[in-house]
Amino acid sequence: MDSLAAFNEHVAMKYQLYNGLFLTLPFEGLSDAGIMLPIFNSYAHDHLQRGRSPMEIVDRFFEEKMSGLDSRQRTATLFKFMQMVERQVVLFDAIEDASYDRVRDVEGPGSLRDLLGRLESLDRRHELTDMLDGYRVRLVLTAHPTQFYPDEILGIITDLGSAVTEGDLKQINDLLLQMGKTRFKNKAKPTPLDEAKSLLWFMENIFYSVLPSIHRRLIEASDLGASDRVTHPSPVELGFWPGGDRDGNPFVTSDLTVRIGHILRESILSLYERDMQRLIRRLTFDGVIERIEEIAERLHYTREPYSVVPGSDDDDESAGGCRDMSERGYDSVERFRADLIDLREHVERDHGGLFIHLVDDLIYKTQLFGFHFATMDIRQDSRVHVRLVKEIVELLTRYGAKRGHPVRAGAAGAAGAAGAGDVPDYTTLSVEKRLALIEELSDLFPLDRDILDDLSDEGIAGETIRSLRAARYMQELNGERGVHRYIVSNTRNSANLLEVWLLAQCAGWPSGEIALDLVPLFETIDDLERATDIMDELLTIPLYRRHLERRGGVQTIMLGFSDGTKDGGYMSANWNIYRAKQQLTEVTRRHGFRVVFFDGRGGPPARGGGNTHKFYRSLGRYIDSREIHLTIQGQTISSKYGVESAATHNVEQMVSAGLECSLFPENNYELSADDIELLDELSAASIEAYRELKEHPGFVEYLMECSPLRYYGMTNIGSRPTSRSPSSDFRLEDLRAIPFVGSWSQLKQNVPGYFGLGSGIEALRRRGHGDDLARLYRKSLFFRTLIENAMQSLRKTYFPLTYHLQRDERFREIWKRIFDESQRTIREVKEISGQQELLETEPVIRKSIELREQMVLPSLVIQHYALGRLREAAGGARELDDNEIVLYEKMIVKSLAAGVNASRNAV
Repeated sequence: MDSLAAFNEHVAMKYQLYNGLFLTLPFEGLSDAGIMLPIFNSYAHDHLQRGRSPMEIVDRFFEEKMSGLDSRQRTATLFKFMQMVERQVVLFDAIEDASYDRVRDVEGPGSLRDLLGRLESLDRRHELTDMLDGYRVRLVLTAHPTQFYPDEILGIITDLGSAVTEGDLKQINDLLLQMGKTRFKNKAKPTPLDEAKSLLWFMENIFYSVLPSIHRRLIEASDLGASDRVTHPSPVELGFWPGGDRDGNPFVTSDLTVRIGHILRESILSLYERDMQRLIRRLTFDGVIERIEEIAERLHYTREPYSVVPGSDDDDESAGGCRDMSERGYDSVERFRADLIDLREHVERDHGGLFIHLVDDLIYKTQLFGFHFATMDIRQDSRVHVRLVKEIVELLTRYGAKRGHPVRAGAAGAAGAAGAGDVPDYTTLSVEKRLALIEELSDLFPLDRDILDDLSDEGIAGETIRSLRAARYMQELNGERGVHRYIVSNTRNSANLLEVWLLAQCAGWPSGEIALDLVPLFETIDDLERATDIMDELLTIPLYRRHLERRGGVQTIMLGFSDGTKDGGYMSANWNIYRAKQQLTEVTRRHGFRVVFFDGRGGPPARGGGNTHKFYRSLGRYIDSREIHLTIQGQTISSKYGVESAATHNVEQMVSAGLECSLFPENNYELSADDIELLDELSAASIEAYRELKEHPGFVEYLMECSPLRYYGMTNIGSRPTSRSPSSDFRLEDLRAIPFVGSWSQLKQNVPGYFGLGSGIEALRRRGHGDDLARLYRKSLFFRTLIENAMQSLRKTYFPLTYHLQRDERFREIWKRIFDESQRTIREVKEISGQQELLETEPVIRKSIELREQMVLPSLVIQHYALGRLREAAGGARELDDNEIVLYEKMIVKSLAAGVNASRNAV
């Protein structure tokens, strides 16, 4: 059976069957809505095609189909329709998740079975062994606000999927009833702690079993000996941002960092204890059971919390450290693992290896998860650091003068030594002088305790210092793998990294013992273009080189796809990141170091998502891909990793991508100089078209008034504000990428996922390069994936929803510009790909999108009906009282969830 036939049988047909059951269930006050929803869906579709507005459609529908309702009843019916659509999407998600391995070739290309089978047949297992030495894939779970399902609904999806798999009609009926009675919106915005606990469910129930299985398969496919296998580091690991990502989120504090670190530790230790009980049940042999019980008891005492954070009010030692841990527990995961390895040797030697795989599994888990479960990252904006360093410079200049070590004002750009009234203003200095000043200030360390206390005052300055102290404490608690990266958002120059190095010393770290990897984050197109020069300068600074050498000679660099696309458009962002990776690889290699790229990716192609694994397979030898680090955000976590079969397949694809790239380079087309020049031209033409749209005088007004952008902050899905700036004045540069991309998705125009690509291809075709682009599509997996991800974005557009804007004097011109570019891009990508329709080579994805878009249409029509009414009121064409305004706003907020969840990777 081909994949599309399997999808129709196991997903589409089952959805029609169970949706029919769902629509007729006796929900209180919803029975009529279940009957009328399909009629409204069909009516809306037909009238949108005729160019009618959502306002006209809703009014005419009630007049023609439900004429007996008053205005209050009409409003209630619209809310009921949206309730039904929300639950239809959940039903479809559950059925699709349950059928994951039936409609996809989970053991075909991209799977471990395929890769390992080829290596075995070619007698190249030794190459895998060499490759695994240092190879890593780190999946970093973030709590970015893209997850509209509350935890209760995620649980129903899981249970409903199981019931569908088993064909348990009674259970399905009961779960559908439960879903009909369950709230879909959080009562309040989740706190960062809520977000952490939500992600913990996936870690405990999915990743804890899936990742060790993949670890085992890779290790056992190599030609490592048995003793080496159980001590080999894992090629896959987890990262974790809740509790450490401070960039623009005032709710993340140092206390929260510590609390979440404790929660992660408690969680993984409790899982280890559960596994120890399995060993006790199976390894009941004399001399073994007693040893297992000793290990289990010691593990139990390890769960007792540490009591003092270095630098806190309770810490009376300046160096700090973890205190009061029970001596009966393990002080490190290494000691726990050593006992397990000793136990393994005993079982193998004296009992024929009976049930030894259970011991191996637990050993593998300790390699993966340590005592930290997932590696927390700390992130903050460079502008916060600059403001803080300015205060520190003023403080330390006076401190140095008192100690007879005046800060030379030559470093500050003035004459002579800095006296009491001659404090350098750090913010006005050139980068060169900032670097010199940082190096000179470092000679003042270690500081007196009273100075350290002054640096811990209230406010963002003190909180930043305390966050570094928290990181140091978490390393002592959970090991260095627990927290070892500090990410600097908005990196503008080389001094931004050394500012954190200076702050770490202010937090109590000796300069030669700062156990943090300092990670620049480059996001905008300008950032990406400057990145090579910044890193080239940074890697020549002796102070920083010494730090990097102590960190193993590996420099991690984070690249942000979301803000890059928002800034420069889809084609230009992806190409500039690719080129930046090539150039940064060359720079770090030239300086004698190795680079690890950490990609900040979201769910949709507009934010670096889509068929991500194909990008990593296509990197080639000029981009270092020995380690692959990427963010997995909100909605993508539940859609790609919500069930074991999906999680296994998606993790395997990521793990095999880097291995494939290195082990089979002959299968990867390397871009030539002519290809690079061609893509440079395509990028330049694309960004020109995209920025012309962004600079259109009506661009911001169009997005603010025609999309639900201003309502994203009311959805209670994330703790982080939608804008980086606390100001109420709207500035596009401050707007986060998630609401930006999400708003275009709700408009069904998906501008960040393709805009400019069609204009770029058309421009190159007119210059005679059409055949060159078609050839590149066939040969280059990178370019082919870029085009096919844009097809996903285009497949999710639906311009009939906004046809009526052609009649709006303010918006008709910008609407037509967007519509024309969408049609141009569809035409051009079909031409160079040779496909007769979008996603012709991905029939399952195409069919899934089609069904989901049909399903969510009523909710989108209601959303744009409410937006239209509010626009009319704002323009004076309609009078609304305060209650009516609130109702329409609630209608918009209610509609957002269905649109995002139906698309699965909309934001």
